[in-house]
Amino acid sequence: MKKLFLLVIFAAFAGNIFAEVEEYILQPGDVISVNVVEHPEFSGRHKIRPDGRINYPVIGEIDVAKLTCAQLVKIMQGKLSSYVNNPVVSVAIEAYYANKIYVIGDVIHGGEFQIYEPIDILKVIAMCGGLKNNKTKGIKIIRSDGTVISVNTAELWGTAKYDSKKYILYPGDTMYVPESFQIPWSVVSIILSVINVSLQVVVMMTRLSS
Repeated sequence: MKKLFLLVIFAAFAGNIFAEVEEYILQPGDVISVNVVEHPEFSGRHKIRPDGRINYPVIGEIDVAKLTCAQLVKIMQGKLSSYVNNPVVSVAIEAYYANKIYVIGDVIHGGEFQIYEPIDILKVIAMCGGLKNNKTKGIKIIRSDGTVISVNTAELWGTAKYDSKKYILYPGDTMYVPESFQIPWSVVSIILSVINVSLQVVVMMTRLSS
């Protein structure tokens, strides 16, 4: 029983770690809203300055860039605890500064694409016209902070119901599709035709000389 309890605790802890990796990282230029339940004097919209900070009522300067919304919530709860009993805080992104994603590699139409909210990888694939090779086994999602997430395409095309929230691209992210080796059958066909003609010529010349 004790082992089962520890296993559950570990799974929950690991789940929180992976969830944070997948969250969007705030950056200068983003506009966020901070809401404190039943305390409108502490609620409002803030644009993150180039130095990564916001000026918050009463508290003053707060570093928010390079944090996730979940991390910022915990920080705000700690800072507001001196002014509000058991503060209930929520943080939402009102506008993204870098509202573009980038698609490179073995796709029909690569380049940069404008988005207005986080987008599922299947929609990104559709947006760029699809993959050049449907047998591509892996795709990389490169976060704006350099984090790399590997995507198994078999999971995307699988018969089981796909979780559209699992692989999300945020503004500033890049989707990279490695090029796969494909046998150039058209070239192979031409070579075989040339070889066939050459063999026929050799056979003919052999018959004529005999």
